[in-house]
Amino acid sequence: MSADETYVPTADEIATLGAVCMYWAGNAGPKWQSVPSSDIIDYLSKYYLTTDNPNPADVLAATGWSEDFYTTFEATMGMNISDLAPYLGDLLPFAPHPKVSSFITPVFAVFTALSTIVLALRIWSRISIAGKIQAFDWATIFAYILIVGWGGLAVHESTAVGGWGFYCDQTFNQSHAYERAYGILTFTYPIAVLAIKVSLLLFYHQLSAWRPLRISVYVTGFICFANAMCGIFLWVYQCSTPNLWDHMVDLNNNMSCPLDQMTVLMAVGGVGIFTDVVIWLIPIPMVWQLQLNTRERILAVCTFGVGLVACVGSVMRLVSIRKFLYYGNIDGNDSRDPINAWAVVEMNLALICACVPALRALVVKHVPRIVSRTSDGTDVSKGSKGSSSYKGHGKPSIVSEEEGNTNASELGDYPRNSNNEKPEPNVKVWSPITNYKGEEYSRMQD
Repeated sequence: MSADETYVPTADEIATLGAVCMYWAGNAGPKWQSVPSSDIIDYLSKYYLTTDNPNPADVLAATGWSEDFYTTFEATMGMNISDLAPYLGDLLPFAPHPKVSSFITPVFAVFTALSTIVLALRIWSRISIAGKIQAFDWATIFAYILIVGWGGLAVHESTAVGGWGFYCDQTFNQSHAYERAYGILTFTYPIAVLAIKVSLLLFYHQLSAWRPLRISVYVTGFICFANAMCGIFLWVYQCSTPNLWDHMVDLNNNMSCPLDQMTVLMAVGGVGIFTDVVIWLIPIPMVWQLQLNTRERILAVCTFGVGLVACVGSVMRLVSIRKFLYYGNIDGNDSRDPINAWAVVEMNLALICACVPALRALVVKHVPRIVSRTSDGTDVSKGSKGSSSYKGHGKPSIVSEEEGNTNASELGDYPRNSNNEKPEPNVKVWSPITNYKGEEYSRMQD
């Protein structure tokens, strides 16, 4: 085989070449671990082709291999290194050299900027309307920190390989850093996603004391927590050695991997999508039973249901896992960037959608005309009965937080009455859901 021939390596040849580059450079001395891994194949190929009587001792001295690795590798391959090296050396000129695109960096930058702006507006809404930041707000802030940290690590992973997608073009140190970053990203992903879901469930729990809603919150919360724990522990302990990145070229490590990576990720991801849908649908039955006219009810449903958009990111992440999880593609591209990019999109979309109710309340308070009129220009309050203020377990209602004389909830102001109290007659209360304009609205405008 000569470099002048037109030859297209098979997928198996590319996979073998990449694996050997990693194993030979990873078990060699430090000087071989900081140069492209193909250099060690090129050196050994020329050594065996130009040396009349090759000596294993010379090879060990030049490469820094241990004698144990030398003999174990030949036994594992069922082939002498003296025969394998020239064959791989001839194959190197035909190997692909894909570049890793850094598209995850702009994706991370754009969505981080968007989620930062939206979260800031949410905090402003909570402070200006409710008068304080509550537990679910702090949970959202914590989720935001995790998301930004996760996205930053994903960007680091994409740049750790030095821009090359094939193992033989990377140094072993770069490959090791890449595998370590990917392993950490994979088992911390469920934690970041769980934080977003917990913030939403806390919000729903605070929103209403309606028994069916709270039972749904408890059950869904348990499933989310259990699924996240499965995602973490099944990934970490899929093999007998948790820190796989430190043993990826260790032939003496008797490591067993009873769990398949693809099966674990697809199962956990599938349950995650299911809980995504359930979480965004939990408040819909409560909103639908409130005493609202059709337009108000549809707006309220859309306010909560917009989060279903985030499920698109979850689905696309699983599609990317099916396509990019395993190495050995015909083009030799070992990048998992598409998986991480869709994860960044998914998590940021979920956080943005979780802030929509607070943003709607902010818009209604400061620009009430946007949502205070029906399509024909008439005042909604003239034809609506308003929301229920009954806070028992049998009927859905909005539970508000009392701050002095201000009644406020995540979606705006609502009547706050105990079970034994009756609302004052003929008092209309402004609300982003009911859009009433009464005395409280006038006071707010003043």
